[in-house]
Amino acid sequence: MNLLFEIGTEELPAGYVPRALADLRRLAAERIESARLSFEKVETYATPRRLALIVRSLPEKSARLEEDRRGPPAQAAFKDGQPTSAALGFARKAGVEVGELEVRDGYVWARVVHEGEPTARLLPELLAGLVRDLPAPKKMIWGEGDGPFVRPVRWLVALLDGEVLPVEVFNVSAGNTSRGHRFLAPGELRVSAADYRDQLYTAHVVADVAQRRERIALEAATLALSESLEAVIPEDLLEEVTHLVEWPVAIMGCFSPKYLELPDEVLATVMIQHQRFFPVRKPGERLANRFIGISGHQPPDLNVVRAGYEQVLEGRIYDAYFFWTEDLKTPLAEHHKKLAGINFQRGLGTMADKVERVGTAAIELSDRLPLDKNVLREAAALFKADLPTQMVYEFPELEGVMARAYAEKQGIDSRVASALEDAVKPTGPGAPLPASAEGALLAALDRADTLVGFFHLGKKPSGSADPYGLRRAAAGLVRILGQMGWEIPLQDVLEAVAAAYRSRGLEISPETVEAARTFAEERLESLLTEAGLPTLAVRAAMGAPSVYGKMLRARLIYELMQRPEFAELTRLYKRAANLASQSERATEPNPALFATSEEARLYEALSPTARATSELLERGASLLPPWDPAAPLPKADLTSLEAPLTQILALADALDPFMDNVLVMVEDEEVRENRLALLRRVRNALALLGRLEMLGA
Repeated sequence: MNLLFEIGTEELPAGYVPRALADLRRLAAERIESARLSFEKVETYATPRRLALIVRSLPEKSARLEEDRRGPPAQAAFKDGQPTSAALGFARKAGVEVGELEVRDGYVWARVVHEGEPTARLLPELLAGLVRDLPAPKKMIWGEGDGPFVRPVRWLVALLDGEVLPVEVFNVSAGNTSRGHRFLAPGELRVSAADYRDQLYTAHVVADVAQRRERIALEAATLALSESLEAVIPEDLLEEVTHLVEWPVAIMGCFSPKYLELPDEVLATVMIQHQRFFPVRKPGERLANRFIGISGHQPPDLNVVRAGYEQVLEGRIYDAYFFWTEDLKTPLAEHHKKLAGINFQRGLGTMADKVERVGTAAIELSDRLPLDKNVLREAAALFKADLPTQMVYEFPELEGVMARAYAEKQGIDSRVASALEDAVKPTGPGAPLPASAEGALLAALDRADTLVGFFHLGKKPSGSADPYGLRRAAAGLVRILGQMGWEIPLQDVLEAVAAAYRSRGLEISPETVEAARTFAEERLESLLTEAGLPTLAVRAAMGAPSVYGKMLRARLIYELMQRPEFAELTRLYKRAANLASQSERATEPNPALFATSEEARLYEALSPTARATSELLERGASLLPPWDPAAPLPKADLTSLEAPLTQILALADALDPFMDNVLVMVEDEEVRENRLALLRRVRNALALLGRLEMLGA
């Protein structure tokens, strides 16, 4: 038996549909299984006006179920061999005779049998519950108190092998008729589970989401190719447009060539973000003065639609062009002065104060990093200069892009212009990171300044609440430092902005800097574990000072963890490290004081182990160059690490007999301290890798 269930609605929000489909599939599968009904698969379909599912191969009735149900204690159920009211009540509730009760383990048990129920009887309430319980960020109530649902429900289809099921929800009763395209086939349409997709297609509705997405991409690409151009099809725009139309029709329009003076990013933003149009470009070149809109309707004259598209786009591009020309009348340095009129945060000053702090910290750290100090100084002097411009005020997503565009137009060094664009990256969790070192430093310190400042004000995130975006700032900070591969400690980056705050009269405590560092490291831990590294390996590597150092060590520890011998080494290492902590004297072991062969053997193994650890880190850094910690782990051929890995693991062969046969805490102080010094050498030999004692059992 096949089930077809369709919820017909007013136009659904495009961003909601993918989530709704996933929730509908999940809830349907869970509840059908809970009703003891088997099925082959659940198919889902959606357009802006409907959510639908087809469940294939349902049985005629639910599965028979037998279960043992425990009742009251036997001594309370029976007195002198006769059933008490407790036994009688339990038997009645379980639907069995008292004589059928069994006594086991001191309790009364009943074998309860649930006979299968007809599927047609189970489904109506189940399907009504799906509609009522389908999650949505916001739901509506309409009519005479109907709802709540994400949009008003206008029709329902509920068919089990062609028979209408008595489903009623929100004062709408299910039938066997759906609706075609609102304009191209406005009448009712009889449908069935067997031919649902094809039946809707004849009514100008592409119900299959994947088919509709593919059709949009193909039509856009083909239309562009007809003029020797190529369509720019961002994945997120394609997804959104897919859920905006039922019958996609691609239409190419054009705009005045004079607007090509605008940067491509401005044109693309206007087309994509504000009109949901696909930009068009010459292959390998800049955008052309063309665009492709996807209509959900195919009127007799497409030129009418094209003219409408061109008219609305003209208005938006004209605004952008006006902002562009007006902004260019003022040098970028003059725009930069207007930052004094934009508040950053009460207690932390204006945006001018912020960029000044970032610039001060950047110059302080620049001697320690491989970058051009002259480029850095110029970029710092213009950092965020596009923020007060009319273009960025209207299109905030173009911050940084416009700084670069205005700088290039005004003859500023292209390296400085690129740094200004990089300085606002990343703009989101998966957004690209800065490419230039100068821009990366400004971007990192911008986020560090935000963290330290807000932590100083006591505005740390609590639970899931993060109104100031501090988790995003911390993630951006560690992503930048990780990809750049700088060996500068995270603590020093945060301390540089704290010093800049202090130089301007705001006393940032060491505790605030430490709290910000811990918070940023927690974000790094989350990113690395999400990338696939084990939590223990990541935490063991957190002792390294730099972000890339932590990342590299976590990856190398993970490589060691793949080997069975490493578990034994970490167990022994933990014991050795714990004993070594009994004394921290700065003394080296003296071989003349060795009283056992185990001491001498361990001593001989330490230098090769220390060299192997250094070699592992050196080779690892060359094989695993810096990467974005938010990205999947980079693939690398690590076979050349075999020798140092084997040498490190061999330490267990010398450490095991020492830990088993040598008493460290002897009464003789000189011998005791010598053996503790030996264990400190063990700890120090592997300490470069991280806190391996965290891995021991």
